Amino acid sequence: MTEPQLSLVTPADHLDYKLIEFVHKYADGQRVHKRGLDATPMVVQKYAIREKEVMAFSNHERRKCALTAFHFHPDFPDNQRRTYMEAHQDGYELAQEVEAQRRAELRHDKSRWTSRLAHTGRTVAVLLHTMIIYSVTHHSDS
Repeated sequence: MTEPQLSLVTPADHLDYKLIEFVHKYADGQRVHKRGLDATPMVVQKYAIREKEVMAFSNHERRKCALTAFHFHPDFPDNQRRTYMEAHQDGYELAQEVEAQRRAELRHDKSRWTSRLAHTGRTVAVLLHTMIIYSVTHHSDS
């Protein structure tokens, strides 16, 4: 019995393979890695993508950064793909939302630590005040 031969299919193996990839940087520091490619027949069928339609999927990558994959119908004009990707802010809202949530958590943590430090400061002040009163009352008796 012979082992099956596995072969790796790379984009260069397909002359009609169309991949557009770039990083869209926004004025507020958010970045969206945008990748555009032909939708597979399964994606076209599952989401009923028509000739001039695109299905975009976004996910959060890291701080101030998201990834959006644009699945173009195979008949979508090649010369309009990058323009379409640049015009649509898919992924940007996600990056903004995650960053806003991160900032809110940082503000909450900072307020908790500020509250704890204030409480510790009051405790130390009361302790020092008590020690001063104790030493004044006990040393004045001698």
